[in-house]
Amino acid sequence: MPSEIQRLVDELVTEMRSGSAPAYRAAMKRLADTARAGGPESLRAAVDALAPLLPGLGGDFAMTAVLAGACVEWGASPMALADVLPRRASEAMMLNESVPEFWGKAAPGRPLPEPVSASTGRLVGTLTGATRWRRGVDKNTMTRIALSWFDMEHWLKALITVMRDAGFRAAVPGDVKAELREHAAAVAHRSQSAAWVGALAAVLDDEPLEVIDPRTQRGYALTMSGVGDNGQLHILLADRLVGNPGQGLVAGDRPARSWVEAATGGNPRLGPADPAIRCFRLFDGQGAYVSPEGVPADIGLLDGTRVLVLHPPNGHYALQVGRVFEDMMPNLRLDRILEPAETERRIARLAPAVENDLMAGWRTAPA
Repeated sequence: MPSEIQRLVDELVTEMRSGSAPAYRAAMKRLADTARAGGPESLRAAVDALAPLLPGLGGDFAMTAVLAGACVEWGASPMALADVLPRRASEAMMLNESVPEFWGKAAPGRPLPEPVSASTGRLVGTLTGATRWRRGVDKNTMTRIALSWFDMEHWLKALITVMRDAGFRAAVPGDVKAELREHAAAVAHRSQSAAWVGALAAVLDDEPLEVIDPRTQRGYALTMSGVGDNGQLHILLADRLVGNPGQGLVAGDRPARSWVEAATGGNPRLGPADPAIRCFRLFDGQGAYVSPEGVPADIGLLDGTRVLVLHPPNGHYALQVGRVFEDMMPNLRLDRILEPAETERRIARLAPAVENDLMAGWRTAPA
């Protein structure tokens, strides 16, 4: 079967070179149907054969990356894509960011074309034809910039699929993840997919986390992986830490099982009828408030480790979504309760909390 896959990939390349969109789409369908019918070996062969093609593709042919992502969803390993797809998606966002500026110079006063295939020729022709202001940008580069207006979502869709895999995230170099976050932030206002890619690029794996409860002078060492945002982290922390104080845990009400299931493997949407109510307000070791809307990567480091400090919740802060990435399985492991001397040293290093969040001045009325 893999030899048949290679033949179909070669056929796909031929159709891309021909420039025929209908023939390309037909070749894509034949390859997708054959790979899926052939099972894991054929799916792996398809991803392995498609990966080297991706850096040079653009425009409608970027759908090839979506096919590679679909093969991963159907059971193939994503690892062959680790060296190419994140970089190509990062480039697409970087180029996409510059399109409005170039268009404004090339066609002042005219609205940008909608990012649909029917508008590709007009945008490409306008940008590549405006030689008077290109200032050394060659025609091929300008074409790639123009095409990013139409193909960015394809690259991002494929990357979202594979970035949910912990092994894939581990294989992406830190500098590439930083570029993904930077370029995603620049275009997130016009692309929800870019916002998701930025969040996925920020996901921490096998990351040490220390939690300090100043009220009880207790501390906890944990390890987190695959946590998509701080709202999910709130729920998982409550599940791991709230329990019997006689066993060294944090006093309080245990989170409902429906909340924990939404944060792990169940339906992530809780809705207004059964929202998760956070058990703590969180601050980092430098005193900064840790918003539920943020991501764990933004938690400040203290002596090289991310530290969270527990404060009373001060009211009912409701979370209606348990996790933002349904297919990314999180893990938050309580490794040990810190020794009293360790906790004392850590507390001595904590900066005072800057309580400027919405719940700072709110106090629960006594019963």
